[in-house]
Amino acid sequence: MVAPVRRLVSALLRWDLRHAFRRVCWVGGTLPEVPDGPVIAYANHHHFYDGHLAWLLFRAHLGRRPTLWMEEWDRFPFFAAVGAQPFPPDDAVRRAATIRRTARRFRAHPDTVLVYYPAGTLHPPEDGIQAFRADAVTRIARLYPSATWWPYAVHVTWRNEAAPTAFLTGGTPHEADGHEHHRLRQLWQRLQTLPNRPTKTLLQGRRSLKEWWDFSFTSSFFERYL
Repeated sequence: MVAPVRRLVSALLRWDLRHAFRRVCWVGGTLPEVPDGPVIAYANHHHFYDGHLAWLLFRAHLGRRPTLWMEEWDRFPFFAAVGAQPFPPDDAVRRAATIRRTARRFRAHPDTVLVYYPAGTLHPPEDGIQAFRADAVTRIARLYPSATWWPYAVHVTWRNEAAPTAFLTGGTPHEADGHEHHRLRQLWQRLQTLPNRPTKTLLQGRRSLKEWWDFSFTSSFFERYL
């Protein structure tokens, strides 16, 4: 029963992405080489579909097992099939259980990637890379000392099309050292200027009606209205 449900939820994620974006692209040419062993992948949190994009990158393209701590897990528990775990702000017992469960996943499946949004909550991109929660990186690094830290950034923008394009890029793996905010801000700012940078398409979204239809054959008829 587990595998069919996982396939169903994965299909839902891909359907959502196809309808939300014209395309999803990795900036930098080839896909990144995420380190072997447990990884904590930290990113900015500017878009409702950030979790979907993380699944697309890590599970669908890199073959890793993503897991995500989700405050609203109780509203969407089916996301557990693709790695989401409950992390309610008002229930310390359940948060502690998720922290322990993540440690077990790291041990049992070293290809696990914990997707972490250090700013905490979803916020508008015009706010930039907000300050991280005090001492959060230090605490998580102590909880999972064997995990490698890896920054990646997401930027959603419009390219004269009906739906936006999502761009992702990654940095260099490292040990937690207190400079995570600086690394992530540099990556995100790099995505603001894209000309002449190679990209790899991770997903093609649904084309708009403008791209599908061409009514040029009716131009002679409508010239009478000019």
